[in-house]
Amino acid sequence: MAFPEHLTADILSRLPVKSLVRFSSVRKEWQALIRDPHFISQHLNLNIAKEDQSGRLLVKYRCNVTRKNVISLLLHGTHGYMLSKLEIPSSVMDSHHLKLVGSSNGLLCLAHDKSAHLWSPMILLWNPAIREFSVLPDSVIDSVNDDDNVQVRGVAHGFGYHPLIDDYKVVRIVSLSCFGNAWIRAEVYSQKVDCWQEVNTFHFEIYEHSCTALNGLLYWIAYGRGDRELIVSFDMCDDVFGELQLPDLSFLEIPMCTKLADLKQSLHLIVYTFSGRQREIYAWKMIEHDAEVLWKREWTIGPLLGIERPLGCGLYGEIYMESRKGELVLYNPSSEEAKHIPIRGLRCSLEVHFYVESLVSTKGQHEVLQETNKRIM
Repeated sequence: MAFPEHLTADILSRLPVKSLVRFSSVRKEWQALIRDPHFISQHLNLNIAKEDQSGRLLVKYRCNVTRKNVISLLLHGTHGYMLSKLEIPSSVMDSHHLKLVGSSNGLLCLAHDKSAHLWSPMILLWNPAIREFSVLPDSVIDSVNDDDNVQVRGVAHGFGYHPLIDDYKVVRIVSLSCFGNAWIRAEVYSQKVDCWQEVNTFHFEIYEHSCTALNGLLYWIAYGRGDRELIVSFDMCDDVFGELQLPDLSFLEIPMCTKLADLKQSLHLIVYTFSGRQREIYAWKMIEHDAEVLWKREWTIGPLLGIERPLGCGLYGEIYMESRKGELVLYNPSSEEAKHIPIRGLRCSLEVHFYVESLVSTKGQHEVLQETNKRIM
């Protein structure tokens, strides 16, 4: 007696991706099921809701020996933390010059980080769980560059998902100069339509190149005109840039650095100060009230010894940091306990990104539809 289809789908939706990929070769019906958008969404939501957070953190670092970039999953087993190295698609992406732009619903966005590739960037979407990747089309900014005097001063990226339009987007912001004049151009890639489109922007200079994606928006820290520090936002639904004011940091008179982080689904500004070998870390939470942005100071950590910089925040409020030796450190603000995790890369090379296994395809929806139609025919 055959199982009802809805029960089969419910059982399969609770299995790991590796098992589903293996089962897809057993029956054609199961192969069709794991490519069904509704099933993919159901499987993803169940994975996100799991209480077991092992394997939810990606760690990128540059190896001390080979100088290559490594991306690993951090697993929490019975005997402590373990690493599971992901095999980067080396056939198209040189791991010496790899930039991990971001992670969203099991998709990773990788970009080529070498200066020679700034005009002709290599960017791809990669789902390591199903071993699928797609190279993005050529940049539209590159295609209209016909002035040899124009120089690329820097490139920043962002990657995220907007649930209202069910689309994954990559943003590329290019800082240009020519004979002393400087300006910004930006373009956005939509996975739905599989193409880039240039978008309007205003004058700013992104100096902290890591991007934070939260609730359909992307955020970077930047300088505006007159070296005014601000936060640049990008709404992935409307493809519109905006700006937000930072909290008053004038009371911090010693050298400091700033970064943005997603802490419990709220945007936080993390500030860390330098005083000799000591670090103090401050956090402000952004609150939107009556269309006004307010900042609430939440906590202060330190002074800490042996810490180089904070990297990000965990799902339960824990803080990931890099030690002065290039090690990964997990700090619990409640217990004030610091755990050194056995990962060591070149100093200042560590990055952390949240990750969840999924069946989400790297291909645009029209390409998936074409493949589906071919199978039906």
